[in-house]
Amino acid sequence: MNTSQQTIGSLGTEGFRRTTVLNRYGSAGSIVRLFLIAVFLMSFLTVTDSATAQSTPDNIIVVQMVDKSSTEWRFEPENITVRQGDVVRFVQADVMPHNVEFKTVPKGAELSELLFGRFLMTKGETYEFTIDERFVVGTYEFVCTPHAALGMKGSLTLVSEKTTPTK
Repeated sequence: MNTSQQTIGSLGTEGFRRTTVLNRYGSAGSIVRLFLIAVFLMSFLTVTDSATAQSTPDNIIVVQMVDKSSTEWRFEPENITVRQGDVVRFVQADVMPHNVEFKTVPKGAELSELLFGRFLMTKGETYEFTIDERFVVGTYEFVCTPHAALGMKGSLTLVSEKTTPTK
């Protein structure tokens, strides 16, 4: 009988597997150390990947779309100041459907699909966009299309990087 057969006979199949692994890779302590080193390195790589893969905006400006009464609707705040990289998030805070429609934009702005935003139908629903290369410095006036005549309007002012934005 060779050594492998003796090990199988005296330890059973499971014991033989453990013995073979230990003989091939060293003591149980060595295996544990290798495992811990691998886990440590993998967690470091995962953190590095997460940090580089996730791009976070400089600032998120939240504008609530509120129903003040059955005849009064508002954006709160009504006027916002932003800078490049900011995210503007409109939040449906009540029950009436609302949207964002830009009525005036500075010359050179290329908003295309952002000129008329989708309708938010349910409480908590959001509509957001990033202030990026489509926007130029200046003031953008917007309304909620169905409630514009009732005063639901606001403005977004994009300032240069050197100016400190206000909320």
